[in-house]
Amino acid sequence: MDQDISLLLRGDRPEDRAELTRLLASEPGRLELLIAWEDPAAQRIAMAAGFTREGARRLPGRELQVWSRLAGDPTEPAPRLLPDIPGGELTDGVVTLRPLGEQDVAFYTELHTLPEVVNTSVPPIPPTPEEVRRRCSRSEAQWLAGTRADLVILDSATGAPAGEIAVYYQEPPTNQAMIGYSLLPPYRGRGFTTRAAQLVALWAFAETDIVRLIAGTAPDNVGSQRVLERAGFRREAYLSSRLPGPDGTRIDDIQYVLLAGDLLAQASSGD
Repeated sequence: MDQDISLLLRGDRPEDRAELTRLLASEPGRLELLIAWEDPAAQRIAMAAGFTREGARRLPGRELQVWSRLAGDPTEPAPRLLPDIPGGELTDGVVTLRPLGEQDVAFYTELHTLPEVVNTSVPPIPPTPEEVRRRCSRSEAQWLAGTRADLVILDSATGAPAGEIAVYYQEPPTNQAMIGYSLLPPYRGRGFTTRAAQLVALWAFAETDIVRLIAGTAPDNVGSQRVLERAGFRREAYLSSRLPGPDGTRIDDIQYVLLAGDLLAQASSGD
């Protein structure tokens, strides 16, 4: 049938899933799903049914994701750029990484209102409470979309949040992604960020098609440079005035890179 059909899908309503099954069997010309950003269960249903995420639709007071499927599209789900972490977490016994979620709003607010964290953010402006809530509640949606994987760094001994690390898959065509990280003051100087960077790199190279991981630091951020070097990254470029700084200034960026081969060589040497 040459028709377009739209369905507002919720992952917690069996009747919606039943209606989706019925519509798929009717083979409309175009079937569109509208899904809330905060409903990853519905997003996973759409992906499993072969839908493609097109973008977002703005409505009064809310924004919904738009997913579509055309008659004749493949029925199997498309491969994910950033798959789920096996077992739901990464750990080396000292630090544990788990996905950012809605339960992390207070921690995320504390971390991202620290002046030194704000000054190295892009742009260097503290997030509003609504932006923090949105970042935490939409974290799984961004991960499913393959745009970024946000992880909380936990102290394995206590389970307390110590910081964050994220993988930004900004260049899928060239298989290049970027990492960024921040740590609360009580946990600095204990090697937590280096360990987190190594865990993230091992996951990215083993579970995704990423072949280059990059990271940037300001020239005077010696601590961050040492973190990257200890994690196996090597300095690759100096980019003048690349990033917006506080009060309208521009900041130079020293770029570091880690390749899968570098990490394997480091592991074989026992470092």
